[in-house]
Amino acid sequence: MADIQLGCHTIRSHGTSVARLHMYDWIILLFLAVVDGLLNIIEPFHRFVGRDMMTDLRYPLKGNTIPFWAVPLIAIVLPWVVFGGIYFKKKNVYDLHHGILGILYSVLITAVITDAIKDGVGRPRPDFFWRCFPDGIPKFDNATTDVICHGEKSVIKEGHKSFPRSFAGLGFLAWYLAGKLRAFDRKGHIAKLCIVFLPLLVASLVAVSRVDDYWHHWQDVFAGLTVASFCYLQFFPYPFDADAVWPHAYFQQLADSQSNGNANSYNMGPLDTEANHEGHGALSLRDTSPILDSMESDIGYKQNHAGHRLHWRPSGKPGNASPASGSKILLKTAWVGVDRVLDLFLRFNCNTSRHCELEEEKEPLVSRRRGSQPGIMPDTQLGCHTIGSHGIKVARFHLYDWIILIFLAVLYGLFNIIEPFHRFVGRDMLTDLSYPLKGNTVPFWAVPLIAIVLPWVIFGGIYFKKKNVYDLHHGILGILYSVLITAVITDAIKNGVGRPRPDFFWRCFPDGKPNFNNVTGDVICHGERSVIKEGYKSFPSGHASAAFSGLGFLAWYLAGKLKAFNREGHIAKLCLVFLPLLVASLVAVSRVDDYWHHWQDVFAGGILGLTVASFCYLQFFPYPFDADAIWPHAHFQQLAESRSNGNANPHNMGLADASFP
Repeated sequence: MADIQLGCHTIRSHGTSVARLHMYDWIILLFLAVVDGLLNIIEPFHRFVGRDMMTDLRYPLKGNTIPFWAVPLIAIVLPWVVFGGIYFKKKNVYDLHHGILGILYSVLITAVITDAIKDGVGRPRPDFFWRCFPDGIPKFDNATTDVICHGEKSVIKEGHKSFPRSFAGLGFLAWYLAGKLRAFDRKGHIAKLCIVFLPLLVASLVAVSRVDDYWHHWQDVFAGLTVASFCYLQFFPYPFDADAVWPHAYFQQLADSQSNGNANSYNMGPLDTEANHEGHGALSLRDTSPILDSMESDIGYKQNHAGHRLHWRPSGKPGNASPASGSKILLKTAWVGVDRVLDLFLRFNCNTSRHCELEEEKEPLVSRRRGSQPGIMPDTQLGCHTIGSHGIKVARFHLYDWIILIFLAVLYGLFNIIEPFHRFVGRDMLTDLSYPLKGNTVPFWAVPLIAIVLPWVIFGGIYFKKKNVYDLHHGILGILYSVLITAVITDAIKNGVGRPRPDFFWRCFPDGKPNFNNVTGDVICHGERSVIKEGYKSFPSGHASAAFSGLGFLAWYLAGKLKAFNREGHIAKLCLVFLPLLVASLVAVSRVDDYWHHWQDVFAGGILGLTVASFCYLQFFPYPFDADAIWPHAHFQQLAESRSNGNANPHNMGLADASFP
């Protein structure tokens, strides 16, 4: 749906009505704030801590890299600034109100749940030893062996609040930006994902800072995004919806306004059967209203979209059809047959004059969704789309995506130069860090060959067979974005976490003679500086994330090309789909075998890479179980435009203009 602006909905004109409608939501929000305040006053459960449990609780007592007062600024005020900027640009009070209310609920619901669990669990923080014994002299109960703390009461109380930690605000902002940018509009501007992922990266770095400050264990910081998702979807459509740019209430208000102004004979009911144009003429049913119909016709919806728009509009008297309307129907029905003949002629002409080898697909290239009629749009293939004929057009359309890709590559290089955080490593922590120092089974230079060049070879082979430049370009650009976005996120987290590798002992003490600080108990390394620097980059695994981002993209790609989910039951196709994932898994396992990573590192890297690969693939291609999964969205959009341009003549009576009164 096109961006619609029917008058302004400002704070002055609609603010009071919106606030009054959501009055009870605001009252309950205040109640949540009071509940969260009470949960912070309550004394948390004091979990048993014995003498032998102090190994992971002896981290030094530090301040906060990100102080408590900065959290609401990052999680609430920063998104508010974004909401306010969009309001002053677009004057949509529904968007402003729902963004503010949604993010407040997201943060406060998460805060209440988090603090309730904190008080109930009572997990000690990593620096609990120094909170409990500020003088460094431990004391335990002779009978139970539990700790007997003699530190400051408020500091000890805070020391029992380790699990969990959450940041819901930036997750809500990521959802919001995905809708506003139309990040999933099937046009393939994949650079938008960088802006969508940016709030999540900031939230991740905030979470990592809590681990670096030894206020939380790494397990504590995995929370917050789930509540943000539910709160966002209360107000806004899914980001891949055609109406994702504005909240539901905005369209409801437009419908109500138009309905009140147009209460006459042509006012339709709440549901129209519509042949929707989702990229290449896919048919669907959706809830519509007179306001949406009139807006679409006003902006030239029929002229700018190829495909078919059918309306069944019941008259006041059933069975009443004029002779004129009957002749229209007969003429337009006859055009379907003429259209099929023209389509077959174009196929034959392509085969003879352009020497294009086009194969007839066994299933329709245009998705038929719920509410469609068979035979509405035939299988269409208008000529070849080669590098020579369409390459410049495709590259120019994605120019900014390529520029931002270069920026990502530069950013990745800078992250490799930065010195990572040096995590505290005490004498008792070296048990799992004393594995032998080995080389790489899969060297660094081989990773781009496996994750990028190998898929490129497959993309190229399919291009030379099918001559589809959209498929080639989107495969290359998509996998580059998948690998580079993953690499930037991976290295940002690596530098922030600074987790020692399993072979850290031999990196730090190549002569096997450990040395520790007498005051803090931290290691004093005397190995080669570059080797020590690399030793603090364990989490997450770069090999694993890169392999899964590249080969995960390839697995999605093969699933579409092979029509692996076309319900014909050829299950052997799954062997080819899973093969890239198996290779990626073996690359990840090699990192554990080489003692360069802990198992958690490769697991997190694999999940990260596969997640980014999925987002990047779906920017360009339909889901693999879609009937059109074999080609990217842009291919079908180009076919629709070509067909529309070819039929733009005085005798064009295509169903694109058909409307049955």
